[in-house]
Amino acid sequence: MLKSFRIYNRNTTRQRIGYKAEIFGISILTVALIFLGWAYIYQETNKYKEGITESFATNQEILVDQVAKSVKSELERYRPKDGHSYGQAEKAAVANVIKKAEVSGSRYWFFYSSDEVIFERDTEETRNVVGKNRAELTRYWKLQGGAGIESFEEMLTDRRNGSAVFSKGNQTGNEIVSVKYFAVEDKDYYLGMSTLQTYVLSTARVSEHILYLWTFSALVSLDILIFSLLLCLRIYKHQVESERLNKSIVDKSLQIQELNRKLTSKSEAVQNASIYDNLTKLYNRKFFDNLLARVNHSLLKPVSIVVMDINGLGQLNAIEGYNAGDELLEKTSEILHKVCIDTDVVARTGGSEFTILMTATKEAEAYGTAKNIKRQFSNLQNAALSLSVGVAQMQEKENSIFTVLEAARKNLILEKMLDENSNSNSIISMMMITLNAYSHETVAHSIRMREIAVSFGKHLGMAPSALSRLAVAAQLHDVGKIGIPDSILNKKAALAAHERDLIRRHSELGYNIVKAIPFLNEAADDILQHHEAYDGTGYPNGLRGEEITLNARIINIIDSFDAMTNESVYAETKTMDEAIAELRRNSGRRYDPYLVNEFIKGVQMIGRERSKA
Repeated sequence: MLKSFRIYNRNTTRQRIGYKAEIFGISILTVALIFLGWAYIYQETNKYKEGITESFATNQEILVDQVAKSVKSELERYRPKDGHSYGQAEKAAVANVIKKAEVSGSRYWFFYSSDEVIFERDTEETRNVVGKNRAELTRYWKLQGGAGIESFEEMLTDRRNGSAVFSKGNQTGNEIVSVKYFAVEDKDYYLGMSTLQTYVLSTARVSEHILYLWTFSALVSLDILIFSLLLCLRIYKHQVESERLNKSIVDKSLQIQELNRKLTSKSEAVQNASIYDNLTKLYNRKFFDNLLARVNHSLLKPVSIVVMDINGLGQLNAIEGYNAGDELLEKTSEILHKVCIDTDVVARTGGSEFTILMTATKEAEAYGTAKNIKRQFSNLQNAALSLSVGVAQMQEKENSIFTVLEAARKNLILEKMLDENSNSNSIISMMMITLNAYSHETVAHSIRMREIAVSFGKHLGMAPSALSRLAVAAQLHDVGKIGIPDSILNKKAALAAHERDLIRRHSELGYNIVKAIPFLNEAADDILQHHEAYDGTGYPNGLRGEEITLNARIINIIDSFDAMTNESVYAETKTMDEAIAELRRNSGRRYDPYLVNEFIKGVQMIGRERSKA
């Protein structure tokens, strides 16, 4: 009986493999045919749209060329030697030629000189951009959400005639822009016409033609799919009938034995799945959270929690595949198994996140373990990836371990914000990019501030979590200047009273911006107070002494030092000795005297080391 069962099982397996292979082959062939068909249709529709756009651009260039001749004639008729200025000649050209040209809701004209915008679309739009040079105009468009403007910039720079397709703002979409260059005496001019691409495609009934083509393709694809399904259904029915006809008596005792074996195996798998992570063999998040809720922390103090996350794992998965990411996770878990002691509870609590519960361990000791893990992780062959760490210790008055876990995760986020491999760093990068549009000098100053803050914080012996908060606050301390006009930020002359008041608001504006970002509420307080003076004469709230946060007092010192020793629109650059003398003069008034002394020690020590080198 056992032999008969084995023969039946072997034959059935072969038949199932055969019919599944047939169905799989038909499915692959069907998907391939449909995919290739739609890829071809998609390619052809794009070519069709491009052809319509190019044809329209050619016709538009002819019209622009004709109008450009009229404009040039108008400008030459109002030559300066006849008593008219260039400005009068340009206004006459706008009034007598461009405004008389045929326009509609989807087509308009523009007229630029080599120095500035003369006319753009209509009176209202001209009022917004008139007088801007080309660089200022493209920056204005980019701030409005424009994209792909570089090709148009190159045409104007190279004095080329032709057309380009780009967007001047997120409200309009892509436009077909044709431009004609000409010169009158010693001055260059650019005349052009812009038409919404959607208008061109609509008038050419492109969408309607493409819809017909897609409908036909969909019907053909549906026919192919129905035929394949019918064929697979026939193969499946044949297999079911074959199994039913070939099925023989199966030994019931073997069925029961097999059932018991499967139940035992599944029971063990379910038990392991409820505790361990399948890939890393570490505890899973569910078990870890349940364990935290049950541990009697009062008997295990001091208790520390380490949370670490791999930066760039998602990018590794996207480039090299999930197998590469899984291999890295396994190697990381091996490092954790090797470094952590038996009393440590190590768990994988996220896709790339690991958490360690350390009992009878202080925060400094936990950081030592984390530093060892980071060093061994850096030896893995993954140069583009890094490991961020957040550590927190349970304080005496705390009675919830989850508060400590939250603090460790907050410290992790702060460190990730400073790591270029981390997605969290995009928050700071975005702010720096936005700030760069207002002042290049402020961005360079902010980057130097972060470096000086980290160096000074290490000199003061600050913990890594405090260093991360200080570095973030130092880099973002001037982010409120996003709300200050660049004409004031870059003004070299003395500021008026209302301009100084506006500049002073940047600490409050920065506070409101950073306060809205999760985990940065403490850094927001540092930014708000970084212009408070030690004697209470600062702004915005007139705080004094230790009412001001430690980080704000540090930023106040290094902000002044960097501003004095680097080029600035506000004052002449000082030597290092002059800057140190200025800090000492204001010690106890504007600055914390202890921090000033320590900062000067650090600066002088760095100076001595450089002189020796």
